[in-house]
Amino acid sequence: MAFKLPSIPSPRAGVHELADFAEILCWNTGSTSRREILADLGRVEENENNVGCDDVDDENSDVLDEVMIEIERRQAACGIGYPFKLDLAGTVLTYDPSPDKARASLYQYLLLSTRINMRTHRMRGGIDGTFLLEEVSAHAVKNYLGANRARSLVFGTSMPGTFEHKVQTLCNEIREGTGFRTLDPAAVQANDDKLDAVAWIPFSDLLPGQIIVFCQCKTGTSWESLTSQLYPDVFIKKWMSTPVLITPIRAFCISEATDRSRWNGLCLGAGVLFDRCRLVDFSDNLSADLLDRIERWTKSASELMQ
Repeated sequence: MAFKLPSIPSPRAGVHELADFAEILCWNTGSTSRREILADLGRVEENENNVGCDDVDDENSDVLDEVMIEIERRQAACGIGYPFKLDLAGTVLTYDPSPDKARASLYQYLLLSTRINMRTHRMRGGIDGTFLLEEVSAHAVKNYLGANRARSLVFGTSMPGTFEHKVQTLCNEIREGTGFRTLDPAAVQANDDKLDAVAWIPFSDLLPGQIIVFCQCKTGTSWESLTSQLYPDVFIKKWMSTPVLITPIRAFCISEATDRSRWNGLCLGAGVLFDRCRLVDFSDNLSADLLDRIERWTKSASELMQ
């Protein structure tokens, strides 16, 4: 089971979990070393009580090598938005959010919304942390499509209004689907039907037939079994009056920096996968209001790191 603050990773924790743990230690103290990471995991004491166990030394060294490689990967993927710096020897990690404070704040929010229990702690500072991810995802996917021409909207729980109203708004915005229509005579019980954000690239002629992305968003770590919930063609058939000419692309946006060794298989199930690093990579020009709410939520949630 993935670790959640204030607990520490289990002996079976994956490299991506241990990298998160190293980042949290560094954030708390300003810097952390390989040995300090092991000490906080309780592995140094275990080794010192078994003097001469070279295999334990080798195992710990191999694990920390992989963790530092993962941190280097994150640093490259996030660029100046990565709020930590690994020294040239790959042994000391330093907290350094200064190069791009907006992206760094986003990274810290995504880190915490992965490693705290979002069922019990999603509300921090009067702000729902899961709603923030819907807004971040809409913004990042829009930037990915091309910020100058692309558009996006939040469709999920954070969008006000009834489900019928939200579908009608979406159809009006993308100028396809005509409007809301339910396939079944039963009362509509859907709130978002797994659709959290939409981004598209409109043409100046405003005609149908365009690139559209339907996104599902998940904080925390319990998302892998949910990657096949959203099917754009099914959503359209169930809830829109007329077809969308080109079936939207499916995307899955998560706060976790996921297990790199399983990336390819995850993408097959999830569609275009926007993990923590990809969201940071395409978070140019976050609005001042969204950034303020991210920072307020993060400041409150960071109390759980202690």
